[in-house]
Amino acid sequence: MSEVLPTPAGLVCRHLDLSTGHLPVAERDACELYLSSGGTAGRSCLGGPYGWMIYVPTEAEDVPQDVSPELAALMVQARKQDCHYLHFDRDGSIDGTLPFYD
Repeated sequence: MSEVLPTPAGLVCRHLDLSTGHLPVAERDACELYLSSGGTAGRSCLGGPYGWMIYVPTEAEDVPQDVSPELAALMVQARKQDCHYLHFDRDGSIDGTLPFYD
């Protein structure tokens, strides 16, 4: 990944913007569980009414063990594009080269 440089306002990070349809249903459920449990269960994420943002570890070996192979593959794609987050939005981009679950 490219070096993240601090700015006077803080760090600037890139994200890969995708439709929520690119996130497997089980991972969506895990995100919702995380949000509804106050962060005690499920997939660590930021969320809102239209989607989720998931951190992409810098190193593949730092990906949590419970990440699905499908989400792990999306993290690889994000890392290849120097992205620090995956942003899944219901109005996000649909990438015809990636699996779509919706």
